[in-house]
Amino acid sequence: MAFKLLQRAFEQKFIVDDREPVFTFKLPYYFFSDDTEWGILAPRIEPWLQILLFVVVQAVIQSIFAAFIYQFIVPNRRTASAYILGWGLCIPLSFYLPFALLEFLDIRNRMMCLPASTLMTCVTFRCIEAMYNTSPAVVESSLLNYVAYYSSPVSFVWDDKKQCRKPVEYSKMASFAGEVLFYFLSASVVVSFLKHYDYRPFGGEITQYDKFHFGWDLLSLQHLGNAYFHALAVYLVLSTGFNLNALNEMIKGADVMRIFDSPFLKSRTPNEFWTERWNLMTRNLLKTGVFLPLRQISGPKLSVLLTFIVSGLYHEYVWMCTFYNQKHLLEGGCEDCHEIQFGRVTGFFFYTGVLLLLQRPLGKLALFQWFYNNLPRPILAHLLVLLHLPVASWYYGDWIHGGYFHSFSICVFQIQSI
Repeated sequence: MAFKLLQRAFEQKFIVDDREPVFTFKLPYYFFSDDTEWGILAPRIEPWLQILLFVVVQAVIQSIFAAFIYQFIVPNRRTASAYILGWGLCIPLSFYLPFALLEFLDIRNRMMCLPASTLMTCVTFRCIEAMYNTSPAVVESSLLNYVAYYSSPVSFVWDDKKQCRKPVEYSKMASFAGEVLFYFLSASVVVSFLKHYDYRPFGGEITQYDKFHFGWDLLSLQHLGNAYFHALAVYLVLSTGFNLNALNEMIKGADVMRIFDSPFLKSRTPNEFWTERWNLMTRNLLKTGVFLPLRQISGPKLSVLLTFIVSGLYHEYVWMCTFYNQKHLLEGGCEDCHEIQFGRVTGFFFYTGVLLLLQRPLGKLALFQWFYNNLPRPILAHLLVLLHLPVASWYYGDWIHGGYFHSFSICVFQIQSI
């Protein structure tokens, strides 16, 4: 009975955007030469409620894993039994269950599919921490802390003296809620802009977003202009979703660490961009779940490069969840199903890993020293973004061709011509 009720909660698929404008207007002639009428579509609230329920369901499963790992792996870490239970049972099961949930609940909206990877994220990385002793000591001080640690990928702020999560200050929560609203509205505007121009505001029809594309067109001004707005959209969309998750934890009373810290405005080096400002939630998971275990067997440079390769493979898995096609759709000859091309995202993160390794030797050159000492941070940050733009489509191409931006647009405000 409970499973049937759960399936009924996800009956609406939110694939087709059938909203009607709540407000219409016309822009002055100097913006558009024709008499175009524009409408503002209000966001659908139901998908956000479904995502919240989906996250709760996964949190329950993650808590079960946490209790099992705390009981049988943590006390026996670095032993054969711990490795067998971790690598042989917990991690493979955490890889499988998200697809089983997507199949059972028949979730098709791409934005709602992405959180399916939360289960694998929390269990796999933190199980590796348990086996190789790289978890923060405070989380293993009690079963309650350990279950809380697995309940969300968000990085909590821990009180080492009281051995518990720090409570959030209401002023911080209110300020953070304002930031979430800003990202929500900004993402609405940028995604509306891209959709209006079919995601190519500067033209550039040669670049293929559904393939591992190579070519000189990746260096064209058209492609770089498009890629900049695509990267900005990715940043705003991820900030909206991840920060809403963080705000949810704040509402429950726990303080959390910042996830993004103005990477497009304050970054001075590739290392600062990726390790101090961009998606610090995933960065923390990769640090304790991949980099620190690798450092036990390899040097720092190799560990950095391997961590970025693992990050790419991890994102490949996240994309597999995001663009999952249910079996009954494939059997019916689904025309709208999107198949990701494995290796593109890993290629992008391998490229970023090489940039990090080149930072130290190239950073000693006089030209780069002049850049660091004389250019304002926003200019430096955008030069760093520019370094990534030629191959950034390997990362976000599936978001365009596979319909992720379209799915997201149903859940936010949208401005469109009527």
